[in-house]
Amino acid sequence: MSRKPRPICPVCGQRAVRSETKYGLRHDCCGLWSWGNKPLADADTHKARSEAHRVFDVLWRSGHLSRGEAYQALSWATGWPEADCHMMHMPKERAALVPAAVRRIWAAL
Repeated sequence: MSRKPRPICPVCGQRAVRSETKYGLRHDCCGLWSWGNKPLADADTHKARSEAHRVFDVLWRSGHLSRGEAYQALSWATGWPEADCHMMHMPKERAALVPAAVRRIWAAL
């Protein structure tokens, strides 16, 4: 079974160190980390992305929209291309804007 390549650290440019933890696969480098093969991020970015997901996921988990429709609605509410609406790639500044965008979506439903 082949493994995906380890993420590249945006700070030093090296491949992150892979370790198995009781919570799953983790990558670390230069004070950044990720779970699985997601991009490395700092604690503030993880926190902002988690909050963005917490608010956003209610849209589709509630059954008001499908998951795909929720991402389309986020694109509409922010003006961002749909490809830029996935939280795991967002910088913390953009992730912090998601809750307000979700409020706009709820108001439009």
